[in-house]
Amino acid sequence: MEPLVYAIVLNYNNLEDTTDCLKSLENLDYKNYRILLVDNGSRKDIVQEIKNRFPNLEIIENKRNLGYAGGNNVGILKAIEHGADYIFLLNNDAIVCRDVLRNLVKVMEENNCVAACQPLICYFHEKDKIWSAGTKFSFGYPKLYLKNKAIEKIKLKVAFEPPFGLVGCAMLIRTSAIREVGLFDESLFLMHEETDWCIRAKKRGFKLLVVPNAIVYHKVSATLEVFSKSYLYYVSRNWLRVARKNFGWPKYLYTTFTELTIRFMYYTYQLLKRRQFGMIKYYLYGVRDGLLGLAGEAAL
Repeated sequence: MEPLVYAIVLNYNNLEDTTDCLKSLENLDYKNYRILLVDNGSRKDIVQEIKNRFPNLEIIENKRNLGYAGGNNVGILKAIEHGADYIFLLNNDAIVCRDVLRNLVKVMEENNCVAACQPLICYFHEKDKIWSAGTKFSFGYPKLYLKNKAIEKIKLKVAFEPPFGLVGCAMLIRTSAIREVGLFDESLFLMHEETDWCIRAKKRGFKLLVVPNAIVYHKVSATLEVFSKSYLYYVSRNWLRVARKNFGWPKYLYTTFTELTIRFMYYTYQLLKRRQFGMIKYYLYGVRDGLLGLAGEAAL
């Protein structure tokens, strides 16, 4: 019997992308898996339409938006309750290849010291180009590893450890590791939850892997628009919270310095280019609240 895998998809007011994601999951060539949709307080008409399109789908309906961490934690606890060996977290703007789960589980079964792994994540509209092969720590921030590299030029064949961590877009987690490391930190609400979890897992001696023969295609920020006020706020606040929580003072101070200099200049440039410089205030609100240690959902 293959290990039981629960594939958990989190939805928030995104009918079409969620539908595409669920359809791709239905076509997996892995036998022992279940699909669980966690709806994070979407409009009732969207939830009903999903039920109409997928009448046999198991759905948990949260009464309000619990964020990435809270929503996924609800699904994770349900999966563990039903005896899942692994949990496959998947963004609803991602499309999986048929063999992705089989290839991920195979690697996990061969490496008991691995807490989680991720597939090679490529752009949905440029399928020969990598979006993420994990992350790397660069100038005080976890950046996407091998981003925008052409697959044929990298020639990755075997599973490897990423320089820093994994991304939560598509991640297979061992449930026994969750029992030891814990759930996602719900105080973050949105963004960097998987970064925090990966740091905690590595501190406990676990390894993390990227599996290049498992591929997922990502539409990239279909749910959370890049440079929206929510993105700008949580990306800065939560990284400072994660750094303060997990790093020693020298590394935390370095992270804070790079956030106030390199990262600030980066977002200033991006917003000026888009003629949206007024949005920089949300990034600065995030920095302020991160330094103050504020947590949870923010009123933006």
